[in-house]
Amino acid sequence: MTIIKEYTLSEEQLKQIKAVPLTPESFAKFGSIISADHQVANAPKSSANQGTAIKLHKVAPITNNYKDCKSGVMGTANWNIFRCSPPKHLLSESGTSTIYTSKVLERHPFSTQTFMPMGRAKSNIPAYLVICAPTDYNTDGNLPDYTKLEAFLCQGNQSVTYGMGTWHAPMVALGDEEYLDFGVLVHENGVPEEDCEECVYSPGFQIVF
Repeated sequence: MTIIKEYTLSEEQLKQIKAVPLTPESFAKFGSIISADHQVANAPKSSANQGTAIKLHKVAPITNNYKDCKSGVMGTANWNIFRCSPPKHLLSESGTSTIYTSKVLERHPFSTQTFMPMGRAKSNIPAYLVICAPTDYNTDGNLPDYTKLEAFLCQGNQSVTYGMGTWHAPMVALGDEEYLDFGVLVHENGVPEEDCEECVYSPGFQIVF
C-alpha cells in the first residue's frame, strides 16, 4: 500500500454524508453487488443441483488488468480473509444517529475487489458500511473527488465488488459482534504501489446513519 496524497480539510470542506441502503442501482457507479434478494428476479438464471437450486449467472465482474502495470509483474487471483472489528474509536452517537469518521480512501488500480461477508445473517441491523468516491480525472494522479463521497449500509447477505480503480474506504464492520469476517477476492502482484494506493484525510468525513 502506498500513500499518494494527504489532505487537511478546512471547515468549509467538511460535511456530513448520509448513508443509504445498498442496492444494485445505488452502487452502480462504483461497482456491483451480489444480493440474491435483489437479483433473483432479473439476473440470467438456470436450474442447478438437480433442481434444488437456482443459479444466477455472472452477477459481478472480475477484472485483472495487471498487463497494463508499469512493473510488468502480472497479478494473480487471491482469496484473502479480512477479520474486521467495528472501529469503535471512529464511531460516535448523535441523538438517534451514529456517526462514523472516515479518514482514508484507497483503490486497486488494476483489479476489482469483492468483499463477501461470512457468518452474518440478514437482519434489520446493517452488518457493514461501504464508502466510495468517484475519480477526479482532472487531478494529477486521478485522485478521489471527495466532494462527491457516498456511503451505503449493507446487510449480512450482501456482497460488494469495487470496480477496478474505484476509490473506497477500508471496510467498516458494524454491530455488537466482536468482528465480521469477509472473504475477499482480488488480483495482486506484490508491488505495493500497484496493488493499492491510498489518500489520507484529516480530520475526516462524517458518515451519518
